[in-house]
Amino acid sequence: MKIIIPTICILLLVSFVELSSAADANGLPAKDLSEANSQIHWPEGFDPKEVDAFVHNEIWINAPASVIWTNLVNAGDWPAWYSNSSDVQIRSSDKKTLEAKSTFTWKTFGFPVQSKVNEFVPCNRLGWFGSGTGIRAYHTWLIVAKAGGCEVITEEAQVGPSAIGFNIEQPTAMHDGHNWWLTALKYRSEHSGSK
Repeated sequence: MKIIIPTICILLLVSFVELSSAADANGLPAKDLSEANSQIHWPEGFDPKEVDAFVHNEIWINAPASVIWTNLVNAGDWPAWYSNSSDVQIRSSDKKTLEAKSTFTWKTFGFPVQSKVNEFVPCNRLGWFGSGTGIRAYHTWLIVAKAGGCEVITEEAQVGPSAIGFNIEQPTAMHDGHNWWLTALKYRSEHSGSK
């Protein structure tokens, strides 16, 4: 009994420290800006320094930018290779592929999101606004072609009470989800027959 009570106290303290480290001194999600990429074009209101939540992920993909780009803009196919996406409905000429200014609805992390493409530079930049209940976000992709493949960077900035709550309750979920997306994109792009 003497060992059980101190052990329970230590476990409770560790849990409290983990939860408190998910938020900063202002009660906002902790965000690491050290890897924010200076090449990203942030629309007004979404500068990572000013938003409620921010995440950066990147990966090396041994494939041409054109293959990676095709996989990203063929959003109608996302659920087939990125299982954190579903119910993708695109308002574009072919209803399958993202285009400049196209709008689309989809689910990610189980939440319905309404999105609109804002930046569309083939084989280089893709960015969209997303909104849902209590959240506004901007998700951006940067493909940097280099010898032997591409560096692919994705960043997301979020504002709103749902962004704050989600990122405090699940502080690694957005980073983990984007890492999962990049890993799936890498596999799909590197194993494509059109390299």
